[in-house]
Amino acid sequence: MTTQTLARSIIATAAVALLALLLFSGRIASAAAKPDKTAPTTPTNLVVTGVTENTVSLKWNAATDNSGKFTYRVKVNSLTSSYNVLQTVAQTQTTFTVPWLAPFGSYSFAIYAIDGSGNRSSDSNLVTANTTGDTVPPSAPVLQATTLGPSRVQLTWTQSVDNIPNYCCSYALSRNGSPLTQNINAAAAPSGSLSVIIRHLPPGTVNTFTVTAIDFTGRNSTTSNTATAETWPSSDTTPPSVPTNLHVISFDTGGGEGWLGWTQSSDNTDAQNNIEYELYVNGVLSSLPVSAGIDFDFVYSLPGVCQNTFTVKAVDQSGNTSAASAPITVKLWVC
Repeated sequence: MTTQTLARSIIATAAVALLALLLFSGRIASAAAKPDKTAPTTPTNLVVTGVTENTVSLKWNAATDNSGKFTYRVKVNSLTSSYNVLQTVAQTQTTFTVPWLAPFGSYSFAIYAIDGSGNRSSDSNLVTANTTGDTVPPSAPVLQATTLGPSRVQLTWTQSVDNIPNYCCSYALSRNGSPLTQNINAAAAPSGSLSVIIRHLPPGTVNTFTVTAIDFTGRNSTTSNTATAETWPSSDTTPPSVPTNLHVISFDTGGGEGWLGWTQSSDNTDAQNNIEYELYVNGVLSSLPVSAGIDFDFVYSLPGVCQNTFTVKAVDQSGNTSAASAPITVKLWVC
């Protein structure tokens, strides 16, 4: 073989080898560029392993993926509200405690796996659980009752404490075993108050009272001791005269609050400074304190009502109540 022939053979062989190398490298590059379209396997056997008042603990069988890397998503759906969230859990975990749930809530849970390419498995089986909620009642308030006259008793009690202190407490009152109604000014104490005056009690009667502390869930409560008070006797059965000239002193028709005035009533036994007044908003007794001895008072309109009608009644110390004054109507600016 001549030198030229040998050189041509070597060149041809090298070219073939180079071409083969290029073709093989292209195949590798093509294989490397192909996207991952394989989803992880589905997590299975999801079960609830524990429940508290604001958490639910879960456990499941692990998923797998061809890429070797994925994470879990825990689907949390409230069955009683609009609370729906996704919680991310690491691949290395097959347990998770869902936090920040509401007491006495009903929830459903499912889990799926998702890899780095966004391939998502199917959902696991669905499980449900109910959080237990707060079951600890507040401490019992200590109640005292003081007679103020023939028809009035003042109740005063100590502040209750609860295992969730920021939400304690509302208070409900009862007289002689029956809940007090707003018509005698004590369906419930005003927010933040530890005292209330019970009115329109029969003169010369013995009355027993209790106050019940209720925590923020409305499910747990504790009732106080029983306090007894006897109203003073009275033979007065004549109500005061009807208040007249009910009028607006000032009124914020945007905020729905203002001042009303009237001409004071008179009574056959009580001086004008002992006559109290009840304000009614659309026929509902106002929860604001009753005024005595003055001819004006602060009042709120009813929430969500754009036109409000006000009346006022006079009440003497024996609990005798006048007829209602002539009404006055105030329209809010939205009307």
